[in-house]
Amino acid sequence: MKTPAYYSIDQGREPDFNRQLAESAGDVLTPWGPAGELRSGRLPPGRGTPREEVARSQRERLYGAVVAAVSVRGYESTRVADLLELSGVSRKAFYAHFADKRECFLGAVRALVRAGTEIMLAGYEVPGDWEERARSGLGAFASLLAAQPAAARMCFVEVYAAGEPAIELIDGAFNGFEVVLATALEKTPERAGMPPEMVRALLGGMRKVFHTRLHRGQEAALAAVTPQLADWALAYRPPPRALRHPPAPAPPAAGPDPFTVHDQAERIIRAVATVVARRGYARTTVEEIVAEAACSLTTFYAHFENKEAAVLAALDRGGALMVAAIGPAYRRARSWPVAVRAAIGAMFAFALTEPDFARLGAVEVYAAGRNALEQRDAVMEALTPLLAPGYERNPEASPLAAEAIGGAIYALTYDQVRAGGPSSLPEIGPLATYIALAPFLGPDGACRVANGEGRIG
Repeated sequence: MKTPAYYSIDQGREPDFNRQLAESAGDVLTPWGPAGELRSGRLPPGRGTPREEVARSQRERLYGAVVAAVSVRGYESTRVADLLELSGVSRKAFYAHFADKRECFLGAVRALVRAGTEIMLAGYEVPGDWEERARSGLGAFASLLAAQPAAARMCFVEVYAAGEPAIELIDGAFNGFEVVLATALEKTPERAGMPPEMVRALLGGMRKVFHTRLHRGQEAALAAVTPQLADWALAYRPPPRALRHPPAPAPPAAGPDPFTVHDQAERIIRAVATVVARRGYARTTVEEIVAEAACSLTTFYAHFENKEAAVLAALDRGGALMVAAIGPAYRRARSWPVAVRAAIGAMFAFALTEPDFARLGAVEVYAAGRNALEQRDAVMEALTPLLAPGYERNPEASPLAAEAIGGAIYALTYDQVRAGGPSSLPEIGPLATYIALAPFLGPDGACRVANGEGRIG
């Protein structure tokens, strides 16, 4: 078998490096057993052991090794040598099963998605009405995430670093959940006719709450927040009237802002956003950034340590620009419901004028790593207080409503940017407004604000 081109990378590692990995990852629990015990699962060689059993054992130990290594090192820093060290599988056997690290990672994700789907659906099939079953299925899924946090983080956080094939696996699983939920909603008259985009956004809000807890190592809190999350999602009803399609926005004015023209760091930051929007985070190189910024490598490294540092700066800059656009629109509105609509409109108008920053913050941030996600979440959390006055309108709203609404609108944004680009975001403004206000104003009040109908106090 031909040796892969990157074999020399693994071969050159010091033996102590892999021993340190085994020590740090040994206590990680995986669905295939504790990482420190994966090597002991090797089957004895010889004719007495069926070949298919040997192959299954090797694959499962490698899947467990992927979960453990990615938990410690992250996807990008994990190497094939790490998986061999933890699993006890030989290099020859590894390449008999998988072409490379990514293929092994995808195999593990597929196995985890199958198991998670089976557990959630089993929870959904308990006796009772559909709402009780929905709560049971969600609870079973949350319990699984809490019991296997390393595997959950791999599927909710690290999966984005592995590129489109991995993202499609997770999105496909949630598409299946969406079908189940939409079918159940149609069986209850008060929820029948829920727009598909709204169902997807509600799932996105739940997904974001899970993602945040897992990303921050707070999986122990999932049991407490899941009932509140269910309360939030189940409180929604379809809009009582059609949401109006917003008028087409005027095209943005062309030309860079003066600050960028006269500041080297800002020019590099904008170049980062432009290149990442065009190429994707994983394929972006420092050389491409400096070419776009029309500067030298020396100038780049005078301002930023590496590509990640420059991307973090771009996320910070884009977030600051967006918040600066939202704040005045929110403050000058004549009432709180109208202020929420104005803030959402300003956020999407920002995407029209700054499409590269919008794509970076909405889509590419997932591939940029954990620090980038923290940067993104800080911006989202800065906007959550804008919904706080809603609890004065409805004190019985779920305590998790504001956070989950932010996740739902972000999910809408993510899907819209991927499908139609940042320029299409104003199309979802009315639906985003309805999702933001319905838990506090009820369906009719939220619909009137979303459609701009009459004076809203």
